[in-house]
Amino acid sequence: MCAGGALCAAGAAATTSCSGRRAKGEKPLIYASFYPVYDLVREVARDTVDLRAFMPTNKDPHLWAPTPKALRELQEADLLVVNGANMEHWLDQVQENVPKLPILKLSDGIDLITYRGAAAMGEFQYIARLNVQPGTYGFEFGHTHQDIMRVAFFRVPKTDPLEKTTQRGRKIMSQKGKTVPQHTTIQVEAEKVYALEMGHESGYIGFTLPEGDDWVLLSDRKSANLLSYRLVTNDGGDEIPHTQLMEGSSSGTDKITYDPHSWLSFNNAKLYCNHIYDKLVQMYPDMQSDYYSNKVDVVARITAMGAKYHDKFAPLKRREFVVTHNAYSYLCRDLNIKHFPLQGLTSTESPALKTIRKAVDFCHEHHTTTVFYELGANPKDAEAVANEVGGKAVPLASMEYVSEEQGAKMNGYVEIMKDNVEKIYESLI
Repeated sequence: MCAGGALCAAGAAATTSCSGRRAKGEKPLIYASFYPVYDLVREVARDTVDLRAFMPTNKDPHLWAPTPKALRELQEADLLVVNGANMEHWLDQVQENVPKLPILKLSDGIDLITYRGAAAMGEFQYIARLNVQPGTYGFEFGHTHQDIMRVAFFRVPKTDPLEKTTQRGRKIMSQKGKTVPQHTTIQVEAEKVYALEMGHESGYIGFTLPEGDDWVLLSDRKSANLLSYRLVTNDGGDEIPHTQLMEGSSSGTDKITYDPHSWLSFNNAKLYCNHIYDKLVQMYPDMQSDYYSNKVDVVARITAMGAKYHDKFAPLKRREFVVTHNAYSYLCRDLNIKHFPLQGLTSTESPALKTIRKAVDFCHEHHTTTVFYELGANPKDAEAVANEVGGKAVPLASMEYVSEEQGAKMNGYVEIMKDNVEKIYESLI
């Protein structure tokens, strides 16, 4: 079923085209979801295709969704190349509206880093008694790659055994729930499920408890690095008193989801190039020789860079670096190092002075004076911590906010990765 009238219209138009048929001498039209995917396709295809980026670079790629106009433009495409690993959460929408469009998911076959996602319908991962009076409080969200967290509130006598409370909770969490957008406040109704929309880097949703002092909170997710949240008195306020009754799955049937930043890896990038080569040869076998030569060239450069930095990092005693954006687990796996995102470090602290204090303590403990932030994003959090430790805030490029023009100025994916790794190395020596 179409998501909306405009999208249905876009899909109806798209099903009549997306043919891959080109006039003689006309280049195939290929869309790539965002910059790192775009540039690796460019490396292998070179000037044999008309290559375009699908996502606008001024939008957060974790939150952006295609417009009807963007979907209509895909009707002329011969191929859409995406990262996969749930990075492009809008992919089902494209497949529904442009069903004949071939799609290449580069992360297919990659050893992806997984973590627990939402609990299954009718189950939950967290239950706590709220030790507060009637009033307005809130959920404060840290870093997340997920769209929705389902919660419910209900009243439970303090004498009720946990087993009875769990049974009631499962029944309540079988509801789909009403969607609640960011920066709104829920007027809580007992035993009703709310589907909270979550921002990428941070967010806040309030909730007002009516009469009673025996409220219990259910959530289909527990707080973790890739989804941190806390219960607070107000936006940026202190944590409210609560008693955790259970943390962990009520059934063991939680969904498995992925860290989507799989392109930030030497090893994965080489596999991506192989996937691109295989697909292009399948579609355009007459160009196999050119594609093979191009692929060998870029894979050789990535291999040489990976080997160089593997050797440089091997003897280092300090192997931890601090960064605001939780995006570098795959690169850390390549180099046997660790990154500590500020969101993960501070998920139980206020984003004000307490956040800075905890991050500063971590930097002192690990002798860290460089705090990395996302190129293209606001550096203020990194600068605040760096100033406290007498250090500096330095940008790293996850390439989520890089345009084709900016990428060309930085000499493409391979050189951007080299710049990232060199900066990390310098922060550890």
